[in-house]
Amino acid sequence: MKKAKKTVQPGAPALEKGLDLLEALAAESRGLNQKQLAERVGRSVGEIFRMLVALERRGYVTRDPATAEYTLTLQLFRIASQFPPTERLLQAALPVMEQLAARVQLSCHLTVLHGEQFMVIARMEPEWLMGWSVKVGAVFPLTQQYASAKVLAAFQLKSRRDELASVMADYDRISSKKAIAALDRISAEGGNFSNDDGYTRILAYSCPIVEASGRAAAALTVPLVRQDKIPAHEAANIASELRQAAKAVSEKIGGALKVPSFRHRPPTPRR
Repeated sequence: MKKAKKTVQPGAPALEKGLDLLEALAAESRGLNQKQLAERVGRSVGEIFRMLVALERRGYVTRDPATAEYTLTLQLFRIASQFPPTERLLQAALPVMEQLAARVQLSCHLTVLHGEQFMVIARMEPEWLMGWSVKVGAVFPLTQQYASAKVLAAFQLKSRRDELASVMADYDRISSKKAIAALDRISAEGGNFSNDDGYTRILAYSCPIVEASGRAAAALTVPLVRQDKIPAHEAANIASELRQAAKAVSEKIGGALKVPSFRHRPPTPRR
C-alpha cells in the first residue's frame, strides 16, 4: 500500500518575518530596539531591517528617535475594529455606554476575547475632572484577577468555556474544578457582582453582552474606583444600571440577556 504524499504548503517568508516582528512587539509592554527584536525572532539585524522600515512606513510600528526602540501603533486594532461584527458591536454599545457612564458617574469599558487573553475595544468616561479608566487596545491575561475575564469566560458555549477555565486555572495556579466553580457562580448571578473571592485585582462589576447563540460577545464593565467610598445603596444602583445597559446592548445585537433578581443588594465594594 502506497503512502500518501504529504502536501507541501507554499511559504511566504517575508510575510512570516513581518508577523513574527508584530507578535514579538505585541508581547512586550515596552519598546524593543533592532538587536532585541532580532534576538526575539531568531534572525539577524540585517534580515529584519527592511521589514521594520516597511512596517513603520505603513503605520504598524513607530520608532522612538531618542531610544531607537520600536513599539506597535494602534493600526492593527483599527483594522480589527473595522471588521463587521466588531463595528456592529461598537455601534450598539457606545450610545448605551455613554448613558451608563453619565448615570453612574464612573467610567465603563467594553472587552472581547482575544485568543487566551482579552482586549479593551471601547471605553466611556463621565464628566468628572478625575477618574479611572483603561486604555483602548490594552490586552490583559485571562485570570480571576479581572471581572471582565471571568464574565467573558463564564458566558461561553461549553467546550470554549472549559478551555478558558483551564487557561485561568493555569494562570491562577488553581485546580480546573475551582476555576469552573468560580465561572458557575458568575453565570448564575448574571455577571460579576462580588469582589470577595480573594483573587480580584480591580474591584469592578461586569455583565456579558450576549449574542443570539447565547455566548458572550463582549463584557461591559464598570470599575468601582473613585476618590470617595461608594455607599452600599449606590453600589446597588450601579449594578442595576449596568445590568440594564448590558441587556440593552445584547438586544441591539440580536441576543437576549436575562436580568436575574436578587433578594439582597450587591455587596459593598471594599476599600
